[in-house]
Amino acid sequence: MRKIIFALPLALMLAAPAANSGTAEVKLSEKEQTKFDKKIAGREAGKPVSCINRIDQKNMTVIGDKYLIYGRSGNPKTIYVNEPYGGCRDVDRNTLITVRSSTQLCRGEIAQVQSRPSGAFIDSCSFSSFVPYTKTGG
Repeated sequence: MRKIIFALPLALMLAAPAANSGTAEVKLSEKEQTKFDKKIAGREAGKPVSCINRIDQKNMTVIGDKYLIYGRSGNPKTIYVNEPYGGCRDVDRNTLITVRSSTQLCRGEIAQVQSRPSGAFIDSCSFSSFVPYTKTGG
């Protein structure tokens, strides 16, 4: 009986992120959409890539629950836009935790969203392909 008491909260905690990881489309507010449009303005989308290197992970911008944008601090010409499968709930107000065995961040890897106030894990997200957006012209 005692094992069940400890196992039940653990099972519920592990199931909670999965309940949110459906394929429902994540919507942006008008303000978030404007922020995204400004971020990619003057850039051209390239062919999606499966992974990005550590140097390309230096600056992360979060736009709503829909987009994670990565870029180099020393070379802002190209940014990488990731739209996690099913979104990444409340990542803009909390901390995104990734655990990797290599220097790359790749499609299919899972990150956890950790609550800033409590330190509890409140969600998880799975990365999709990374779409490079490169500045066009001068």
